[in-house]
Amino acid sequence: MTESLGMYGAVDLSSLSAPPAGGGEAASKVRGGVVVDVTAQSMASALDVSAKLPVVLVFYSARSEASVALDSRLQEIAVRRGGRFQLGRVDVDAAVEVAQAFRVTGVPAAVALIQGQPVPLFQGAPADGEIDKVIDQVLATAAQYGMTGVLDGQDGADEPEPEISEHHRAALDAMEANDFHRAADEFRAALREEPGNAGLAYGLAQAELMSRVTGTDPNAILVRASSLPFTDVETQLAAADVEVAYGRAQSAFARLIEVVKATSGQEREDARKRLVELFEVVLVVELLRPKIAVGHRVGSGVAVSRGHGVLLPAISSACSTISPSASTRGR
Repeated sequence: MTESLGMYGAVDLSSLSAPPAGGGEAASKVRGGVVVDVTAQSMASALDVSAKLPVVLVFYSARSEASVALDSRLQEIAVRRGGRFQLGRVDVDAAVEVAQAFRVTGVPAAVALIQGQPVPLFQGAPADGEIDKVIDQVLATAAQYGMTGVLDGQDGADEPEPEISEHHRAALDAMEANDFHRAADEFRAALREEPGNAGLAYGLAQAELMSRVTGTDPNAILVRASSLPFTDVETQLAAADVEVAYGRAQSAFARLIEVVKATSGQEREDARKRLVELFEVVLVVELLRPKIAVGHRVGSGVAVSRGHGVLLPAISSACSTISPSASTRGR
């Protein structure tokens, strides 16, 4: 992984859902360390914390002095801020899969997690004065979303698994029964009770994806999309669903980017939203893959504890008849 310079620029939080009414709740203690090392195995914990307060992931390598310097500076800021955000340290040489999941191609780099959603902060070495300003912006935005928790400094290793809600359990039961429409309805109901639960949001996205691809002819969808322009939004969105389901996420993302470029107005917004949604599905599948091994089976998929979403091997098997040549981009 090479060292890369340049800044992402202003923090773009436009992909986040609207702040809940009546935000600004009193700060509450959140289980977790102020500075933690993040690997694929511990990424689920970072997603948990990000539902209550911001998590800043710093990507570094011992081979890059600039990235080590940014890591050290962010550690100082995290301690000084008294647990208002968690700093997750990602050694890109050891946690390659985490860096890949966040599309980090160079160090130093930093990404915030707010309500489970990634927000790029830095790509390259920022000026020292810029770091505090960006953290201020992240914390101010998080406060608007009612995310005012403060870390208690404990690592949370012995924290018991919380009980899940009735709607959450019903959603998992529906996934087990392959009733993906009902699962989506139950995930929505659970989210109304817990609007900041990132895991439930991922579960909903996965249930909706399964409901869209189950019972379809993936080969026919991809062949049709290859013969139609990117302005045929409905067909191209369906093709992107199939590509993600079959493990061809990069093809899906490239397709949707072309749709965004080729369209305007509501059609462009629909494509943009689908791109964000599918990215989040793929992100969670990649980051939580190690935890699937210790999860419990839910029918044809695997549900990890605490509702981080239902990982769906069934998606690939449902589309296992796709011909490799069928995944041709539209024109």
